[in-house]
Amino acid sequence: MSERQPARPNYDAELGLAGTHTDGAFAYVLAKFTYKLDDVHPTLTKPEPLLHDFRRPEQDPRIVSATDFWPRKLATDFVVQGTAFASRPTPYLSVMASIGNVAKKIKVFGRRQIEWQAGRPRIPAPEPFEQMPLTYANAYGGLDWRVPVESPEAIEMKFRLQSDHPGMYPRNPFGKGYLAVEGEVPGMEMPNLEDPSDLLTDERLITRGPAAWYFQPLPWCFDWVHPSTFPRYLYFAAGVDGWFPGPEDEVMPEVRRHFVAHRYRELMSHRLLEHGPDPRYRQGASHGFMLPQVLGGEPVRVEGMHPSGRPLGFMLPAPPRIELFIEKTRFTPETRVHSIAVRPEELVMTMTVGAWASLQRAFLPGLHKKIPIAATIGGDDPIAYDAPPTTRDRIAEAQANAAKK
Repeated sequence: MSERQPARPNYDAELGLAGTHTDGAFAYVLAKFTYKLDDVHPTLTKPEPLLHDFRRPEQDPRIVSATDFWPRKLATDFVVQGTAFASRPTPYLSVMASIGNVAKKIKVFGRRQIEWQAGRPRIPAPEPFEQMPLTYANAYGGLDWRVPVESPEAIEMKFRLQSDHPGMYPRNPFGKGYLAVEGEVPGMEMPNLEDPSDLLTDERLITRGPAAWYFQPLPWCFDWVHPSTFPRYLYFAAGVDGWFPGPEDEVMPEVRRHFVAHRYRELMSHRLLEHGPDPRYRQGASHGFMLPQVLGGEPVRVEGMHPSGRPLGFMLPAPPRIELFIEKTRFTPETRVHSIAVRPEELVMTMTVGAWASLQRAFLPGLHKKIPIAATIGGDDPIAYDAPPTTRDRIAEAQANAAKK
């Protein structure tokens, strides 16, 4: 796959056409800005390209944890990627990230290999560490292969087991520490990242069985959430759920902590059947960091994620003004911040923004040779929609090439 090149010296951008059952056909603009971070105000730097274009057939997998190519988002994803740093070897420390009045803390532990006494697990003291990657691989979760599978040789079951398993922790199958059944597991490690308000204990290490996974702690991280994990997968299509569906009331921590709605399946089932994926499927931020609206000017602060030990603080830049021109009519739609991704160790932040406007008539790429749509971003030179060759032109070209042979 050829590497995408930014559209402009100061940003990358995409002008496209899309449509949904609820919104009809629309034109959209995506723009991604890259900033160097200082103590107060971020400054534009060499732009990074928009990432993970799921429309390209060679993109594998098609949907990943983070993609910049969603035409519309209804909320802003705030993500912090990197490592926890200690000034000297320490068994544990805390890191924090905040935007506006929303803050989140992670307690970070050194390596802890579970100890076993008479078949019961015990959490040992953590080993000292100086660096710890803040990834979902180091958060609570995993897959307990010991959970039995009914009729594993059946064709339908073999197909299902390619992507699912009854011993999989639905919230984070990529993590560590999940024990769904009784019995010793030599070499099993504890997660390095935990929610300070919901720490694991010796008594909670083994679940009440694989169907009771929802009683376990939430994986706690600042990074992008994978689309195949709970609750994000619920928003993909009707009937998509874990091997053992969880409850829809306050017994489910996500409901109790207002990360998902009460009676979430019932509320979504009709919409998913009628209209396809729910807009929330496009959101990839971790718990608490999916924000209803970001306008610019919000303070951002990150602690414990720079090698120097100093906290990182700055004011969020305002998103640019975007204008769309559709058949000579100018539109100034609302510009929405789709995502903010901070990489403290590199002192870099990217901001992806989007805007869209409805089409009064449908334009069909491959049928219409000229599609009169353009956009300006921050008063820059217009970006015109690049219509692909029409089907007729491609057929004519193929016939001409065949005649030459």
